[in-house]
Amino acid sequence: MKTKTILCLFLIFSSYPMFAQEIIKQETTTTTTTISTGINANANNNINTNTVAETPPPKKAKWWVGPKFGLDISSKTLSFEDVKSGLNKNYQFGILFQYGRTFYIQPEIYYVSYKINSLTTPTQTSSSNFVKLPVLVGVKFLDLGLFSLHLTTGPSYSFKLDDKDSFTGTKGFSWLLGAGVDVLGFITSDIRYTLRDKVSIADQISQFSSASNTLNLTVGLKLR
Repeated sequence: MKTKTILCLFLIFSSYPMFAQEIIKQETTTTTTTISTGINANANNNINTNTVAETPPPKKAKWWVGPKFGLDISSKTLSFEDVKSGLNKNYQFGILFQYGRTFYIQPEIYYVSYKINSLTTPTQTSSSNFVKLPVLVGVKFLDLGLFSLHLTTGPSYSFKLDDKDSFTGTKGFSWLLGAGVDVLGFITSDIRYTLRDKVSIADQISQFSSASNTLNLTVGLKLR
């Protein structure tokens, strides 16, 4: 009897370390899995947080460049026939560059050609060509997305060309006031008034429709 009792106790105590090791192993595995899961979750959260934080907002363009075409007409009338007649007498084409959104600077350069009637023989005409360089500042307002309005002002320099399109040295200077509209963000049109020298602004306003003031009409594209 004592021998059986001693044998049973020996088997119980000898199997206890193996059982204890199995329990410890299971607990260690569970703890490791929990820690790994927590680390991965925190890492994923950090990655997502960093991704959201580091994504920069889209930047709006600040500059545009594109072609522009136009002509000069008299301020006495603004009918379609006058515009059509003006195209037969003069034209201009060039490039605009605009930097800025609400407030902006807009230099332009044009090749300008005028037909001039001969003083002795009115039926004969000759061409007088120029390079024109307006340097304008503008402000955009009433921006409704589909279209926006703008005001511009600035000096305009002109350089006369000879028959071979070489500079003759003859230069001109004028000051422009203008307004215009942009459609769909890239179609731009302007009407500009050339101030007359030694005439007050009040007189120019009162004589606007009666005197032969020069208006400049242009239309162009603003591309990136």
